[in-house]
Amino acid sequence: MGLFNKNVNAGGSKNIIESIQRTNDTGTLIYLDPQQDFNTNSIITVAPNEQVIFIKNGEFYGVLPSGRHEVKTENYPVLSRIRNVLSGGASTFTCQVYHVQTNEQKVDWGTSAPIEIQDFFLGGGEIGVPTLIRGAAAFRVRFNINEDDDASKKAFMRLMGDKRTYTVTDLGIIFEAEIAQKISSVVGKTLEGISAQRSINAISSQLEDFSIELKPRFDEVFVKYGLELVDFSFYNLNIEETEIRQEYLRRRIGAANVSNPNYNLAFQQEAMKDAVNNPNSGNIAGAGIGLSMGMAMGNAFSQMMNPQQQQSQQPSTAAQPDPMESLKKMKQMLDAGLIKQEQYDAKVAEIMSRL
Repeated sequence: MGLFNKNVNAGGSKNIIESIQRTNDTGTLIYLDPQQDFNTNSIITVAPNEQVIFIKNGEFYGVLPSGRHEVKTENYPVLSRIRNVLSGGASTFTCQVYHVQTNEQKVDWGTSAPIEIQDFFLGGGEIGVPTLIRGAAAFRVRFNINEDDDASKKAFMRLMGDKRTYTVTDLGIIFEAEIAQKISSVVGKTLEGISAQRSINAISSQLEDFSIELKPRFDEVFVKYGLELVDFSFYNLNIEETEIRQEYLRRRIGAANVSNPNYNLAFQQEAMKDAVNNPNSGNIAGAGIGLSMGMAMGNAFSQMMNPQQQQSQQPSTAAQPDPMESLKKMKQMLDAGLIKQEQYDAKVAEIMSRL
């Protein structure tokens, strides 16, 4: 059954008076109505959770939202255009009419092959370390064709072409063939950009913030297919700890002299937080690295918190630690969440008392 029912008036011309309800086939997201003719007396009823798209002579003509619309009285742009045509002497207006279901659809994304990026933080800011990312997420999308948005209109025309229907299966095919790859590209480029500023080791524990950063970039992907991204959530997002990453981790931890003296401390702080946030990673090598970092930071913390013990183990001629350096390290550890505020305050008071 089509969008319109037809009556024949006294003059014999077509007079479409009302639409029928949308098909019960929930697997069909878009379909072309067999009825294409109507006039100024037509009443168009668009079902809930649906849009109606008008195409005339291969060109996008307009959109109607859910509701009951009278051609001769309402001021929607598409109805005004139709009235203008009919007022010019035409008795019937003919165009293609598509039902578009706007209910939300769930599609799943996952990395069948890992995303390859360069981790610049791990490489000291100058070298990009080859890194593999795997992840999975769920996306909730819906068709939302906006006649004020050229990208949206073009997307609909490209999507349908000469097709009469567009199904859930069709959406799944195009998502897997095209959209999923673009999602992976966005994830990879965003992570690579983050790595130029900070560690991505703990990204799996920062998915909420990461998702906020990704949302506008994902929007740009989906609108090109006539889709609105309602929401999305990651099931997981993990870094594969390959041998090359482990080698760079060992270099960073074991480096005795680096151009940025604060780099190792910052890197170790990030790694410790990652180890705390991901205690069951299942990666023995990664766990070992995290443990060595923890031990290194623990030793540094112990030295600053127990200077008397250190002094008893060293010759009396040993130089006292620079108080400014000690205060700086304590502040870094506080900011990284490695010590509590009361520990920081007590240590600062102790250092200041020795001045």
